[in-house]
Amino acid sequence: MNPILEQWDNWQNQFDDRLFLTGVLIVTLYLAVRLGDWAADRAVSNEHWRYTVHKLLRYSGTLIGLVAIIGIWAQRLQGLLLVLGATGAGLAIALAPVIVSIAGWSLIVSGNLYKVGDRIQLGEVIGDVVDIGILKTTMLEIGNWVQADQLSGRMVTVANAAVFKDPVFNYTKGAPYVWDEFTVPISYGPQWEQAQTVMLEAVRGYADEAAESAQASLGQLPGMALLGTPETLPQVYISLTEHWIACTLRYTVHAKSRRRVKHQLQTQTLKALAQEGIEIASPTLSVVRYPAPRTWEQGS
Repeated sequence: MNPILEQWDNWQNQFDDRLFLTGVLIVTLYLAVRLGDWAADRAVSNEHWRYTVHKLLRYSGTLIGLVAIIGIWAQRLQGLLLVLGATGAGLAIALAPVIVSIAGWSLIVSGNLYKVGDRIQLGEVIGDVVDIGILKTTMLEIGNWVQADQLSGRMVTVANAAVFKDPVFNYTKGAPYVWDEFTVPISYGPQWEQAQTVMLEAVRGYADEAAESAQASLGQLPGMALLGTPETLPQVYISLTEHWIACTLRYTVHAKSRRRVKHQLQTQTLKALAQEGIEIASPTLSVVRYPAPRTWEQGS
């Protein structure tokens, strides 16, 4: 038999065997991942942990499959090491951003920086996390052309590498309550002291309930026993300005309800102040004619 034809037959047989093994491997891994998903859906009750398990199953299956396929198609283990060694250095340089993003994903998961459903600020982007991939985080954007903390409707993707260079602000991790405030200007006079009492009473119904929930959430944070739990009940602080006395109401609110609650509390405050006859100050302007008009007697 012709040596060339014999070599071709050997190569073809090896190709068919490797192709068959690759197909079996892919099908086996796919079924294993699907079985893992099925088991996780029934064994894990927490939604966030179930999401994490699904992600880990897919990433693990992909990694195992890639390594196994390379091993199948490499003629010997020595060949596998040669392939990995030859391509490793070049890939490390070319895929440096990808490698850093994978490291960022590892930090996000292991360090529990944030999870799906959290409201975070990553770099210049604020949003609700809808997906944490191995390379990027996807958020539903908040703000931009929309005032206050409301959704814009845009999906934003940020590379996970950003966690190494930008601070990560998490609005809802641990205690999902933040402090917010608004200012009401009161004219100089005897009413500013009464205005403080009226403002506190106007928001008492909501603020007391929110303060109790915030106190309980903050008390569960690690280290709070040493720091001391901060004040969560509503407070009014005054500051003197050139035109009026600024009465600032500070209160706790769930991070995802700031816009709605601020509207509600401001409406209640305005109505309460109006019922008590307390006027809200505004800038005034006195117009003086110059030079002042003179009478005939003054000019003579």
